[in-house]
Amino acid sequence: MDRYIRIPNYYETDQMRVIHHSNYIRWFEEARIHYLAGIGIRFADQEEKGIVCPVLTVEATYKRMVRYGDTVEILTRLNVYNGLRYGFSYEVRNAETGEICCTGKTTHCFLDAEGNIMRVKRHYPEMHQVLVQCLDEDMVD
Repeated sequence: MDRYIRIPNYYETDQMRVIHHSNYIRWFEEARIHYLAGIGIRFADQEEKGIVCPVLTVEATYKRMVRYGDTVEILTRLNVYNGLRYGFSYEVRNAETGEICCTGKTTHCFLDAEGNIMRVKRHYPEMHQVLVQCLDEDMVD
């Protein structure tokens, strides 16, 4: 599990100074990139190797409003990995109160530069090992 702190920007709000719902999906991406960098899998390195990981599914459940001036903590876990795809779960919490504001999930597949499905274990065994280890650790948390 990874913790990512985010201070919402004014431009992310609606007329009520509440964070617009679409921004949570962006925050999931930021938190996922932070998580992966923390385990040694940088997006820039993946792109250099020709690995592309498009979003297959995304879901978000909104529980409480985040307002301009709040700070949020996004907890990210790797919850699915099978060598062809991986998935993450997210909890957006108010950093001050600890209240859960939003939960979500995303799934992604692994493609090569030509857009073909790629087996990580075969092409990048080191990356495969890191993901397997992280999946095991995140499932225990």
